[in-house]
Amino acid sequence: MKLYLNMICCLLLLIATAHTPLSAAEDQVVTDIDGTITFFYYDQIEAAAPFYGELLNLPLTMDEEWVKIYRITATSSVGLVQQGRGFHDVAEDKPAMLSMVVADVDAWYARLKSAGATILKELPPADADKAEGAAPVRGFVAEDPGGYTIEFFTWQTAP
Repeated sequence: MKLYLNMICCLLLLIATAHTPLSAAEDQVVTDIDGTITFFYYDQIEAAAPFYGELLNLPLTMDEEWVKIYRITATSSVGLVQQGRGFHDVAEDKPAMLSMVVADVDAWYARLKSAGATILKELPPADADKAEGAAPVRGFVAEDPGGYTIEFFTWQTAP
């Protein structure tokens, strides 16, 4: 239930910020940021690496004993950090979620299901009715080997 409520809050925040009018200053393109990396922390980095490298088929761009970085897009990556070597410690509670916008959410769902990945929120049928006020997305949520939630979704209407 807590995960479901957290997902709803994240989606509502996403919708609210996507439709918030920007002032003239905020409407400027930020030119000094080249990309983003989301870091997750693990007791055993080697247990999580195959999920990102093999199952998700993300290219490995940095491979050190204590950190592995996988490219998601040209400017975004996910990094895996071994406990004791990064800025944070591993925690039981994982209050972070990596959300990926994908073109074919059905193919991603089939891929993860067939590989036996833990699915926390199933993919609804394409023709399922949306609850009033629901986010304009269709997706599912999986869990990586370290307990982090990974959301895969496609926009049903452009944000």
